[in-house]
Amino acid sequence: MSRGAVNPFIAFDADLKRGVVAPVYLFYGEETYLRDLALARLKQYFEQCGQTGLDVDLIEGEATEPAEVAARAETLPFFAARRLVVVKNPSFFKVSKRGNEADEREGTKPSDREAQLLQYIKDPSPSTCLVFSTGENVDKRKRLFQAIKKYGREMEFVYLSPGDLNRWVVKRAGQGGRRFAPGAANALLNAAGPSLQALSLEIEKLIHYTAGREVITTEEVHLMCPPRLEENIFAVVDAVGSRRCREALAGIKDMLAAKEPPLKILSMIARQFRILLMVFDLNERGCPAREIPERLGIHPFAAQKAAAQSRNFSKPLLTGALAALSELDVGVKTGKIEFYPAMETFLLTLSGGRRKSG
Repeated sequence: MSRGAVNPFIAFDADLKRGVVAPVYLFYGEETYLRDLALARLKQYFEQCGQTGLDVDLIEGEATEPAEVAARAETLPFFAARRLVVVKNPSFFKVSKRGNEADEREGTKPSDREAQLLQYIKDPSPSTCLVFSTGENVDKRKRLFQAIKKYGREMEFVYLSPGDLNRWVVKRAGQGGRRFAPGAANALLNAAGPSLQALSLEIEKLIHYTAGREVITTEEVHLMCPPRLEENIFAVVDAVGSRRCREALAGIKDMLAAKEPPLKILSMIARQFRILLMVFDLNERGCPAREIPERLGIHPFAAQKAAAQSRNFSKPLLTGALAALSELDVGVKTGKIEFYPAMETFLLTLSGGRRKSG
């Protein structure tokens, strides 16, 4: 599923309500909250059909061979008509770190290891529902993936689009008897990011903090929801682009006070400048805005913010910033440069040379 597309959870939930269950599922993708919710709904469905705890088999996939998964899926259920087998974090859908030649030399070709499971997927037990769930990237070329796509159902859970995220947090707060003041929902999204799991936890904190009151203010969001490192980095770069050097330096100090490793801060700042440069290049080539998130491999919410931020810089300035950060990285790693004074010089220089008008 492409970023920003309709999430498959809605169709999946509708199928369950109609009693339509696939024999094999593959749940994958970065949106953990919806993956876990889909699995919870599936368990709920079987419980309502009379499923007992004995007929739910949880398998840790990292340490389990495909043949064992197939054997356990073929086990008949006890005291129920159906059986649910859940394989968490299976390793056999990952993109292989070794080529096929290396596998053949060791006599462990993927086709040999996975033959029994592949056969099971093609002809599954009518009494078992087999579910694989992983947050890792999956190799869609693998025969196991292709078999599930043909005989079962593969579902990719990605982060929601910016508009859907906003609607989700407003609805979630409403379920707790709260509503956001103007700007507060955006402040929460900026602080917590696109993960529904993180947003859900932050909303719970805000609901408890505002007990007895209906409205959640922007100030309360800032107080209760400390920004992620990514948001702090964005704020530093944004301050540089707007010539607010003192604010940028304060942001660096805050991150150091929060025990963030200097090299990590340096790496994240360089990453943000790389994103800005790539946005700049894509815009120059006439790339449609809706395609930029997928081209960069980032969330649409982050892409929108990067597009706005890139307007404060020129292309030569971004290129120069990345070259300077590379030198800083080497200097800090070798101990020849002290991190904060070097960053202070870098930010002051960059602030003075930001994008010229026209």
